[in-house]
Amino acid sequence: MGRWRGLVDAISEADGALSFGEPAFDAEGLVAWLLDRQIPSGRSAGLFRPSPEDLADRRLPTGERLKTQLATTYIFSEEAARLLHVLRPSDPSVADGGQRAAARLAETCFAVQHCTTGECAASFIGYVRFLSGTGGAVALPDITWRLKTLSEHRDGAGRWKRFPTHYTLLVLSKIPLAAAAEELEYARPAWASRGRVAPTEEPYASRRARLAAALRART
Repeated sequence: MGRWRGLVDAISEADGALSFGEPAFDAEGLVAWLLDRQIPSGRSAGLFRPSPEDLADRRLPTGERLKTQLATTYIFSEEAARLLHVLRPSDPSVADGGQRAAARLAETCFAVQHCTTGECAASFIGYVRFLSGTGGAVALPDITWRLKTLSEHRDGAGRWKRFPTHYTLLVLSKIPLAAAAEELEYARPAWASRGRVAPTEEPYASRRARLAAALRART
């Protein structure tokens, strides 16, 4: 079902259309495809199955590489659940899938124990993106203290220790809170450039440049 190579491909296509006016996509097909990838039972119930391509490449939508299958599954599950909510917030099947994803993610160490060790840092900031996209006003206090945790990891050079820079910038750019704006201002040196990467790194170079342009337009 569906023509997408993997979750990161589908998520990036939808975000490009929704946020940056890129060509329209098959929203109905994408919703059905994502729901089909949600794990129905077992220890991972509620999460979403990354494709073989996702697991082989293990890249975030902004291009940073992940080392482990566990982090790949968690972050892509956060992204998939968020996207389903954005696309079909009133659809009962989407609401049910979102509740199951939220319940499973709420059991993780980065949700319960505020863990940012190793690749839990990437899952932690991905969880912020999930909360900001699905939780509404109820999630704002939880998001705010997580952004304070992020600020405690500043490296003094516009980035954060352990956290993937461009993905973190993407997450912050979508959060309408003063705490997020403060982190973006701190990170100005990291996004003030065009966000170039090597030509072989497309489509990530274009996504990073597009993100940097959007951040510059906010100032």
